[in-house]
Amino acid sequence: MPSREEIIVEHVKAFLPAKQHVVEIGAGNGLVAQMLHDATGAEFTLLDVVDYNRSKLPMRVYDGKNVPFEDDAFDLALLIFVLHHNPDPRPLMREALRIARRGVLVVENDTRGFFKKPFTRLVDSLEFVRRGVPPNYFVKSTDEWLEFFRVLPARATELHRFEIGWYWKNVILKIEKPKS
Repeated sequence: MPSREEIIVEHVKAFLPAKQHVVEIGAGNGLVAQMLHDATGAEFTLLDVVDYNRSKLPMRVYDGKNVPFEDDAFDLALLIFVLHHNPDPRPLMREALRIARRGVLVVENDTRGFFKKPFTRLVDSLEFVRRGVPPNYFVKSTDEWLEFFRVLPARATELHRFEIGWYWKNVILKIEKPKS
């Protein structure tokens, strides 16, 4: 049975062109980025508020607000299950769009339903107890995520949906700066 990381990599790698320079914001242990690097040849820089890095990739620690890179420093930014752990993800998304000239790939839960939303929020918040990860502040369906990005303003496109196990439904979105 493939690991959570292997499932994520299997679904994300098709959207990472080779030879791209990618920053993974909220990279955690860095293992997904390391596996994506190995699978695609993309160069990764990891960014997080705490250094949990278990990969061979370079990690930068930052304050969670001010991303320490110049405008358009990367081809792409990657955020995997990060936004729902931020009480207001709009500033982080603006920063990701600022530093990524070709846009941002976002992997998030696609959560729907009266019971599933609060249950998902509870289960995902337990990571706070286990690993110190911030709680899950909110859950959204794919349509709610797409609307969230339109308000930034940004152009959001659904690329792919996938599952991790029987419960977790997920979506990969490409977020781009609005055309001037």
